[in-house]
Amino acid sequence: MAKKLTYFYLVPLELMLAAAAVFSLCGTTYFELYMQNEVPSYQKDHPLTLLLFLAAAIFLLFGLWLIAEKHSVIAKGLPWLSCFWAVALSSFFVLTFRCGVVCDSGAISEYAIQFMKGNYEAFQEGSYLYHFPFQLGMIAFLELLYRLLGVENFLVFQVINILAITGIVRCLQKITGLLFEKKGVCNLEMLLSMGMLPLYLYASLVYGDVIGMFLGVAASYHGILFLQRERKKELLYAGLLLMLAQVVKSNTAIMLVALVIALLLKMLQEKKVWLLGWILLLALMSQAGVAAVNGIYAARSGQAVPEGVPKTAWIAMGLQEAVETDNGCGWYNGYNMHVYEENGYDRQKAQAACIQNIEQSIRRFAHNPRDTVYFFYRKFVSQWNDPSFESMLVSEWYSRYTEGKSALADSLIYGGGRRILLYGMNLYHFLFLVCAATGGWLLLRHWRLDRAYYGLNIFGGFLFHMLWEAKGRYVLVYFVMLLPIAAAGCEGIMEFIRRRRGK
Repeated sequence: MAKKLTYFYLVPLELMLAAAAVFSLCGTTYFELYMQNEVPSYQKDHPLTLLLFLAAAIFLLFGLWLIAEKHSVIAKGLPWLSCFWAVALSSFFVLTFRCGVVCDSGAISEYAIQFMKGNYEAFQEGSYLYHFPFQLGMIAFLELLYRLLGVENFLVFQVINILAITGIVRCLQKITGLLFEKKGVCNLEMLLSMGMLPLYLYASLVYGDVIGMFLGVAASYHGILFLQRERKKELLYAGLLLMLAQVVKSNTAIMLVALVIALLLKMLQEKKVWLLGWILLLALMSQAGVAAVNGIYAARSGQAVPEGVPKTAWIAMGLQEAVETDNGCGWYNGYNMHVYEENGYDRQKAQAACIQNIEQSIRRFAHNPRDTVYFFYRKFVSQWNDPSFESMLVSEWYSRYTEGKSALADSLIYGGGRRILLYGMNLYHFLFLVCAATGGWLLLRHWRLDRAYYGLNIFGGFLFHMLWEAKGRYVLVYFVMLLPIAAAGCEGIMEFIRRRRGK
């Protein structure tokens, strides 16, 4: 029964990965330089070049796979090499780009400084935090960092990002071993992780993305351990990690939902009703960190933390058509702020307006099936078919006002170096998705609950951002989490080649 239920998302996940691979072969999403808004653009790709690269890359990986299989010393060194590579490349981008803070990260940094001075005007009606109080977790983290290590010490934050990226790489190595239990798959995962340039580029971003990603991936690791070994402490670790993840990045709630569904499936499969208690505890723990941060700031400021824009505003915005000069299909267009303001900051009225807007979008989709397909196609490729996952755009934005950048930095952000990075990421993107699509098929063929749970994290993220506000940056975590699945798919291709050679 549990197995059949998981097919409701594992089959769509495989279709999504296969579609992503085809779209990657045929076209590319990109962002122009010097933009003020995130406006995705689209261009045709070079299928023949990509297919030739795929063949060459598979041939190279096959050789490396055979070498690592025969020489255990090389295999033992790969975990260290991939972690060292993550530290080295992330550090290189941090020190070269010297990014500061702008946009949302600039706002939360400024509010952290204000709170240090006892100024809580940010809670006043109409302010940024009056709209988006969920940012308090990151503000609290920055305030703590500034108090301990100096105001606007962005380099320290970026060092924390580097450590988090290394933690992600290490956790994914362990997850691969748990899920597939084959040295060949583990070796390929470590090799593939070294090409994950978008992840390393985000080391410069002073925001909660990378830290939240690490906490979410680590929680998934402990979730898998529980499903395999049923050690209750693993659920406790997962709950604590998800609690911290919710503080710095609210979208990690997707991973909580995935874990809860996996526990329900395990309960159904093995008739273990006591798991309901753990599900309740996980739900409570996940909100405890946010509640604690809000409580501290409410006590310090002497006023209640604002409720903020209703969540339905992001769904309404995520279903709105693109204005090609300002945004993509379902991308940020300011609707969530405007609807709250237009309804006099009355949350119930704003909620009603958002629901009405969602209903209008649904009617539009129902009456125009072709336009609906086109809308969701554009929303999909704008996020998943950008090989950089906005990392180059973010690097340019956040270093735009940095003075005295080196010639190397200018080249990597604006010139020939940028073109090389984008070209390399495009090649890797196609190779990776072909392997991931193959791995998704293997998840169906060789079903296990722990594998199904891990796949649910990725499908949940895909589905969520097809309905929620779209952004390539938001789906990067799920692309990175595909590494174990892509490695399994790659190993499946290697085994197929070996069998063919043996005939």
